[in-house]
Amino acid sequence: MAKFSPLPTTPDDSQPSQNNRQRRRKRRSVSMTTASAENYKVGPGRPPREYQFKPGQSGNPKGAKRKPPSLLPDLKRLFEQALSEKVTLRQGEKERTLTMAEAGIKQLVAQFAKGDRHARRDVFAYAEMLGIDLMSNHRTAIEEALASDHQAILEAYVARQYDKVVQPSPVLAPPELLDDDPQDQDQS
Repeated sequence: MAKFSPLPTTPDDSQPSQNNRQRRRKRRSVSMTTASAENYKVGPGRPPREYQFKPGQSGNPKGAKRKPPSLLPDLKRLFEQALSEKVTLRQGEKERTLTMAEAGIKQLVAQFAKGDRHARRDVFAYAEMLGIDLMSNHRTAIEEALASDHQAILEAYVARQYDKVVQPSPVLAPPELLDDDPQDQDQS
């Protein structure tokens, strides 16, 4: 490859060093393209020059396919609208206007009170998420219901469960009942 000496700069050049670099690059690229065109070998991963992308040309001119718009914002908006709709409920002879969300929560609590296991699961989950203590108003009633006989039943249950988890220490026989005969121990 031939080396080119830098051209002398003229006093009117505002950026003499940059102009020199650009000229050198142009000369190198011209000489490299003619030299490399002769030595260029076509093969795997090296397509012929006429089929290579031109500088500034994209390999995918149409671009990537657009993603379909998300349904999540629309679903969220529709859900919020449905929950905020007003509904008139009749309780006996009295009519009340509530939102759907309020009516749904009241219905969930009513099912919970009837003993529905799914409603119980949901009420406990919502109470935990919202930080509501369901037992705060009922602690004294629960403590009064657990009388001394109930407490004894609970303690017996806990003792039984404790024995399942913790192995009791082995009971040792008194020394007079122990067999000291070494011959019997070898046979067994």
